[in-house]
Amino acid sequence: MPWPSFLKPAHAVINPVALRLAGRVGSLAVVTHPGRRSGRTYRTPVRAFRRGDLVAIGANFGAASEWVRNILAAGGCEILLRGERLRLTGPRLLGLSDLPPVFPRWYQWGLRYVVRTQECLLMHVAEQE
Repeated sequence: MPWPSFLKPAHAVINPVALRLAGRVGSLAVVTHPGRRSGRTYRTPVRAFRRGDLVAIGANFGAASEWVRNILAAGGCEILLRGERLRLTGPRLLGLSDLPPVFPRWYQWGLRYVVRTQECLLMHVAEQE
């Protein structure tokens, strides 16, 4: 079971702050994705890790999260990670045990035992033109 749903309202306060900080350093990133029904562009702060041409993002609120469903439906997204804007393609929802070694051990442990989610998105970095 992912983060308890009672924590979701806190994101109205946390997300605007996280969006200002995200994408510059560390694993805090900004994912830009279209809405499934509205087509509107959304920006969501996430923790993302890159290893080679793979990027993994933990699904803290589970696979039913709107941003996860939007990325899966769109077949990809853009991400600002460590100052670099990347196009990500081929999203797959995987269990932590099926994930290649993209997450650091401390983060994988946190997802499993603190956040209590087993799901993450794995995507490929598209070649830049």
